Amino acid sequence: MDAIITLDIGGTNTRCALFHTEKDDPVSIEKVNTSVNNEPAINRIIEVVEKSWPKDRKVVGIAAAAPGSIDVIKNEVILAPNIAGWQDYPLGEILEKHFNTKVLVNNDARMAAVGEWKRGAGRGHNDILYYTVSTGLGGGVITGGHILQGSRGIATEVGHIVLDDNGPLCGCGKAGHFESYSSGTGIQHHVERKIKEGAATILKTAAPSSREIAEAAKAGDELALEAFEIGGYYMGIAVSNYLHIFNPTCVIFGGGVTLSFDLIMPSFRASLEKHVLNPLYLKDLKIALAELGDNAGLIGTYEYMKQNV
Repeated sequence: MDAIITLDIGGTNTRCALFHTEKDDPVSIEKVNTSVNNEPAINRIIEVVEKSWPKDRKVVGIAAAAPGSIDVIKNEVILAPNIAGWQDYPLGEILEKHFNTKVLVNNDARMAAVGEWKRGAGRGHNDILYYTVSTGLGGGVITGGHILQGSRGIATEVGHIVLDDNGPLCGCGKAGHFESYSSGTGIQHHVERKIKEGAATILKTAAPSSREIAEAAKAGDELALEAFEIGGYYMGIAVSNYLHIFNPTCVIFGGGVTLSFDLIMPSFRASLEKHVLNPLYLKDLKIALAELGDNAGLIGTYEYMKQNV
C-alpha cells in the first residue's frame, strides 16, 4: 500500500501529515518550529518528514504548501519573506534528492482552497473563491473544477489587487492593496494611524493587537468599529471584482480574522451589493466560513498530490 506525506510550512510553525492513499484523513500529524536558533528551516522540515515516514508503506510523493510566491514548474519558492534565505529557493529539488520520491510545491493559500473545495465548505461546487484573512490576505480560485495557477503558478495573488493607489501601504511595500485594508494587519494599522491623530478610544495602547481591537469593537468602541467597517467595505469592492471575473457559486473565508467576521460582515455585504455589476452575480451565491481549520492546507496538498502522482 502507498502513502503520501504533506507539509504546511509557515514562518513560525511547520505541520506534517502522513496519509494512506486509500483513506481521506491523515494517519498522523506532526508540528515543529520552522526554525530554531536560526538554523536553516530545511533542517527542521527534513526532520519532521523523517519522523512521519512510514515503516511499512511506499511514499509515492511529498506535497508541500509554502508561503509566498511559488514557481510550480520548478517547484521552487520565488520568495517567502518570513523564512530566512528562501528567495529562489529550490525546495522541491532538495526534498526530492533527500527522500528520492516525487515532490510538488505550491502556495499555502491555494492549497487551503483545494482542501476546502474537496472536503470543506466548497464541497459540491466547481467555481470557488477562497480567501484566507489573517496577518496578510491570500487565497485561491477554483474555476470549472480546476485550480487556477497561471503560467508559472503565481496567479491569484488575491490580496494584492489595487483598490486605491493613494491608499495605505501594504506589507509588500505598494499602496492601496486589498490586504492593506481588510487583513488583520490592515485593521491594526488603521487604528494605529487614528490613535496617533488623537482619536478617542477605549484601547489602552498605541499599537493594539487585532484581538484587542475586536474586543473593543464588541464593547462598542467607535474607532474599532470603524476599522472593521472600512475593512468590510473594501472587502466588498475586492470580492465584487472577482465575482465579475470568475462568476463563482461559492465564496469561502478562512483565517484568524474570520473569528471576528460578524464585525466585518454587515459592511462587506452592503458594499458587495453596492459594487456588483448585476444582482445575478449574487443569486444563489454561497458565502461561507472555512470548515477545515488548520488542516485545510494539509488536506489540500494531499488532494493535489493524488491528482498528480
